[in-house]
Amino acid sequence: MLTLTVANKLETQQLSHNAGPLEIGRGPARTGTARVVVKDAFVSRDHIRVEEVPGRKVKVVNLSTKAPLTVDGHAVLNPGADCDYLLPVRLAVGETVIDVDSGDAEPMSVNVLRTIAAPGKPSGGGGKTVVAPPIIERGEAAKPEEVVAWLETVVEVQKSSDREQFYKKAAEALVERIGLDSGIVLMRDGDAWRVTAHTSRDDAPKGRAFSHAILNQALAGRRTFFVGAAGIGGGESLVGVQGVVVSPIFDEREQVVGVVYGSRMQRAKGREIGPLEAQVVQLLATAVGAGLQRLERDEEANRLRVAKEAAEEADRTKSGFLAMVSHELRTPLTTIIGYSEMLLEQAAADNLPQYTADLNQVHTSGHHLLMLINDILDFSKIDAGKLEMARDPYSPSSLLTDLLVSVEPLAKKNNNKVETDIPADLGKGVGDPTRIRQCVLNLIANACKFTKDGVVKVTARRETVAGKDVLKVAVTDTGIGMTPEQVGRLFQAFTQVDSSAGRKYGGTGLGLAISQKLCAAMGGQITVQSEAGKGSTFTMTISAVLG
Repeated sequence: MLTLTVANKLETQQLSHNAGPLEIGRGPARTGTARVVVKDAFVSRDHIRVEEVPGRKVKVVNLSTKAPLTVDGHAVLNPGADCDYLLPVRLAVGETVIDVDSGDAEPMSVNVLRTIAAPGKPSGGGGKTVVAPPIIERGEAAKPEEVVAWLETVVEVQKSSDREQFYKKAAEALVERIGLDSGIVLMRDGDAWRVTAHTSRDDAPKGRAFSHAILNQALAGRRTFFVGAAGIGGGESLVGVQGVVVSPIFDEREQVVGVVYGSRMQRAKGREIGPLEAQVVQLLATAVGAGLQRLERDEEANRLRVAKEAAEEADRTKSGFLAMVSHELRTPLTTIIGYSEMLLEQAAADNLPQYTADLNQVHTSGHHLLMLINDILDFSKIDAGKLEMARDPYSPSSLLTDLLVSVEPLAKKNNNKVETDIPADLGKGVGDPTRIRQCVLNLIANACKFTKDGVVKVTARRETVAGKDVLKVAVTDTGIGMTPEQVGRLFQAFTQVDSSAGRKYGGTGLGLAISQKLCAAMGGQITVQSEAGKGSTFTMTISAVLG
């Protein structure tokens, strides 16, 4: 196994590679080839290939066609050349330094690591919290003011407003508050670890900052590990390191996404790294994890808010456009309808029956277009919340009886028979007679359109439902009916029950959607019962007296 640390001005990443060739370059990985992607403009797309060979050696191949590699600060590996080197070895290209070592060279056995209780997290069952031991354990010699300062630092870290501040403050806290010589925050990027913040004491002796064994133990064990000077081995990968503590950072799915890593490069004048320091580091890691989760929630909330505002603005723009276009179309259509009526009268007066059929077609088409445009205008007003409902007195019986006269041509078109059950005395109502008439006409026109050689029945009742005075108008037909899936799409704007129905029967699919919205504005709704091949019943329920 190889361990690699890749560092330049833009990034530091560390990873382990088990076996086989590993490529290093600026370009993305190819299928089936392990790769480390480096952020360095001086590194070629495919620049270096390394592979472990027997005898604690690594085979290095310079894949570049132009740039040589510097090996251990003095040797040069020219483009296209390859060579075996004893581990560890340092490769340099551009502004990037790559340290390659054997994974077996870790001097520290995980058996010497000590641990503390895992950080408390909500359990999956009843939402209970697993409580970690108290931060101050018996026998730990820490002054109260030190503990308070540590806790204040944890709070300060969690209050950070962005990711960089989380990482920076956590790394600084390891050095400034806990007294370690090096504080690092590493975040996982695939199989690699990226250094996102690194703080060290100016007078601290230099030593290798990382231990793959400890990082991997924190990743696998999902808890905080630490070791003092007594447990540190003397291998070359941790020369001068006198103590290490590492604690995992969890995301909201409880996956390890990073670690807080602190080390001491010289023997402590006071006590060694112990459980108390480990618990404070764990608190820091928990604060970073909680803060990152909060930022993600805030960012998601902002994304949703922006999307909602954009959708609302688009909706307002759409409604304004529909209203403008509808208004602009209604004026010339009204003129067309008016002139067609005048021409029909003139043709009758001049005894020119050969023009009557064509003029009737123009007149009928104009009325049909005007009806569609009125629907679109109504829908845009309702959608924008600008539709006002009148509150005028009216007689439900008279309104419905008069309305049925105008539906006779609709019924005759498909050879349907219209039956009524409208009591003479349905009392007095208060509401918007124009909108009530519009809703009932839509229901009857819809029934007549989808029924042929059948019966359309209109029934009206005045009832008290849940203490509320309501007017019910039911329209029943013996037409084609609908399936449950079609009923589910029935009141969606611009939607027919299915595409074939839209082609065969025409219309915009707005009538029922508008009627449903109008009924809602009048304190009611439209319900439907239907069976394919047997017909449908639409029931409109509205408040008889609008408040």
